Amino acid sequence: MRKGKWKISLKSLVSVRWHNHLPRLIIHEKYENHVKWTLRILFFAGIGLSLFVFTPYLAFLIAVLIALTGLFFQKAIFQYTTIYIQPMPDFEYDPKEWKGMVFGFATSPELLNFVGCAFSTEKTAHNFFQLLKSWNYYNNEDKDNNICLSFILENEREYSVFLYPNRNRKTVEDYFQKVEELRKYEKYGKKHQQLVMHRNFFNTFPYGQNSQLKQFIEKQSSNCPFWLKCFVIEEDGQPKWISEDAILKFHFILKKREDIKKSEEEYHHKKSI
Repeated sequence: MRKGKWKISLKSLVSVRWHNHLPRLIIHEKYENHVKWTLRILFFAGIGLSLFVFTPYLAFLIAVLIALTGLFFQKAIFQYTTIYIQPMPDFEYDPKEWKGMVFGFATSPELLNFVGCAFSTEKTAHNFFQLLKSWNYYNNEDKDNNICLSFILENEREYSVFLYPNRNRKTVEDYFQKVEELRKYEKYGKKHQQLVMHRNFFNTFPYGQNSQLKQFIEKQSSNCPFWLKCFVIEEDGQPKWISEDAILKFHFILKKREDIKKSEEEYHHKKSI
């Protein structure tokens, strides 16, 4: 099913889930009238069949079948949908401009390691970093992991980097709570389906023997923060840190491709990679 340019899975509109060992129909409120008409048709079908079925056992079987089907639709849980759109890029982004990753390692105890994306132009690097900062409400510390950074080891030769806004950012939760409060009478008895829309950025890079990512994994302690930066590749091929404030990060994900669960953000990009 398509809506404009977006492909919508029917699973998000209609599904059957088990509750207390019984199947429950979970269906979007747009189909509420369909369910009501189905119940009416079942009612009149039961009356009509009773007039033409003369075998007691068959009549009983049909009656039970119609009753169970009607109960299934009668116990349906209707849901209404709210969509929250995370900050999107307001610039034209070309994935080919993301040339690589830059890692830096502390030379003394008072310093921190850093990691950053390197782009072919300073304009793209600046715009990209401003977008990252918007996910973190333009704060210089990201203790709540508003900016999700993950390194996925695809195989022995490649790794992928993912950057995306956390679906559990405070503004997201506050928004859905506000919607539920405002519509608690209008949507009484209905389940709130909360959808979050955002842009994922990812790219794949070589993972050789001398990969800086391997050094970062070895040297970056899990209980120690690090800096997130953005770079531009100069004409001589060397990265230069753009004049932006770095973001202090406290979290990152490191996993092998085969260890990613379907519920995790990085899983859905497997075919793309």
